[in-house]
Amino acid sequence: MSAVRRMQVLEQQAGKILISLGYEPVIVSNFVRSCRYIAFHLTANKKLDDGTIDSVMVKLKISLHPLESLEEATVFCSDEIASVKKFFERLPPDEKPFRFEVWLSIPLNGFQQFEITREGIREIRSPGDRASFTRGDS
Repeated sequence: MSAVRRMQVLEQQAGKILISLGYEPVIVSNFVRSCRYIAFHLTANKKLDDGTIDSVMVKLKISLHPLESLEEATVFCSDEIASVKKFFERLPPDEKPFRFEVWLSIPLNGFQQFEITREGIREIRSPGDRASFTRGDS
């Protein structure tokens, strides 16, 4: 499978996961091709019970194995962390921005997911907690 086709398949799988979580995803990788923007593959919105909108931007990456620590994730996602940090620096501290997530495609295990926040990076779903997030189910 070509690299372009593999990324298209991953975008579709990630979109299905977002739909299962109640989001309305849009694949944006074909639209965003500028270094002035954070190059994310999907954006998704979900209307919450209180009427607000939860928005998330998802960057897809491929890893040959699950990341074992936040230190390893910080190195692996250093470009994304730097881009999001610049974005946060331009926002007032009290403004709630989009959520920024990096989903790592891991062989046979689906996605390992991390969120990039103002404070750094945190794991939000690891391969071990995701029976419903494996490739076969998504």
